[in-house]
Formats: sequence, structure tokens, C-alpha cells
Amino acid sequence: MQIKVTTTIPYPIDAVFEAMRDKLPEMAQYMPNVDEIIVEQKDESTPGHVRFVNRWVAARTEIPAPARPFVDQSRMYYHDHADWSAEDRACQWRLVMGFMSDRIKCAGTTSYHSVGESQTEMRILGALDLDLKGMVPRLLIGKVTSGVESFVGKLIEPNFQKTADALTAYLDAQAKQA
Repeated sequence: MQIKVTTTIPYPIDAVFEAMRDKLPEMAQYMPNVDEIIVEQKDESTPGHVRFVNRWVAARTEIPAPARPFVDQSRMYYHDHADWSAEDRACQWRLVMGFMSDRIKCAGTTSYHSVGESQTEMRILGALDLDLKGMVPRLLIGKVTSGVESFVGKLIEPNFQKTADALTAYLDAQAKQA
């Protein structure tokens, strides 16, 4: 399943890039589907690059009410492994889910592009791949894979758009404080 989200942020590229790279935990308060974002690792040892491992914890509301008794909330997270390049104004990322991590692969690139002096286009391109072989009968694998991709996609893809919305809200709040 391809992931593609393009959105325009009404702030200059430097502010957008630096906030996305350095202020994700502070932005969680603007994301209704995320309880918190925790920086678990940060590596600045390579000039021009910053590598992070961030843990995104899903809000309990992301689990449909009828399913809540059966879903382990402690597994409703993903690790975001991100390599930020200041020169390219881009981030290579891969997500490792808290559930079925050996069967769900999600990776891609987020790039940032100036649109005039005061706007930035954020382009997210990625892929979500599932491997359900051995878990379901071969005759059902296509249908089941599609269903699981849809479920996981609903966890991941909207987060990208909501992250852009949260970024704008965060930058708006920062501008009001200045």
C-alpha cells in the first residue's frame, strides 16, 4: 500500500523543518489521536544529520470501543526511526509497530519544499507492506492483507496529515508567544 500525503504549512521552511525535527514531543498535545511522543534516542554524531528513535503512543480512542477489551493498549504504539538531513531538507523514516512488527513494514521519506517566502510544502511518500503468510489460509491472504493494511493505514496515514495540522497549531502558538 502506497502512502502519499502532501500538505502546505503556512510557515517558512526553516521553521517547519526545525520544528518537525526538534519539537515533536511538544506537538503531541495538538494531536487528538496521539497520547504522547517520547524521544528514546537522539544521535547527532554525523554532521548535517540528526537521527532519532521516537515512540508514538496512540490514544485509547484510536481503538474502536467494541475492540478495546481485546486489544492490549500497551502495544498501540510505533517507533519512528528517523534520519534528518539538513542539506536535503528531508527525513528518511521507518516505522516499527508495537504489534506484528515482524510482519508490518512501513518506510518512506518526508521532504520539505519552499513555496514562496512564507509557506512550505511537506511531501510524505512511503509504503506499507504486510506479510501474513502462514497466518491465514492462502485463499484468504489477499482479502485479509487488504483488511489489515486498511486498519494499519488508518493508524498511520491520518497521523501524517494530523502531524501537519499539529505542526501548524504548534507554530501558531509559538508565534502568539513571541
